[in-house]
Amino acid sequence: MDLALAIMNREVISFTYDGFPRTVQPATYGRTGPGNVTLRGCQVGGTSRRNTVPCWELYTVAKMVDLKTTGTVFESFELDGYTRGDSAFAVIEAEA
Repeated sequence: MDLALAIMNREVISFTYDGFPRTVQPATYGRTGPGNVTLRGCQVGGTSRRNTVPCWELYTVAKMVDLKTTGTVFESFELDGYTRGDSAFAVIEAEA
């Protein structure tokens, strides 16, 4: 699945991460300082081990299972707090 395209089209995605189902509005895609391919997104559904949904999370793409778009498009993030030029990324390949 093309995460950069999902960000550009503002498509909600779903996947399993650390054994938990997640529904996410993708925001930033790129590489962190250690080189991990990573996604920042606003989790709007499913379960988070650490936070109450909705919440902003970083996801290592290699740990995502059954990644797909849901067919839902969003206009704005469900939760405030998104900032372009996310400092968690060394290289940003796509951002909302």
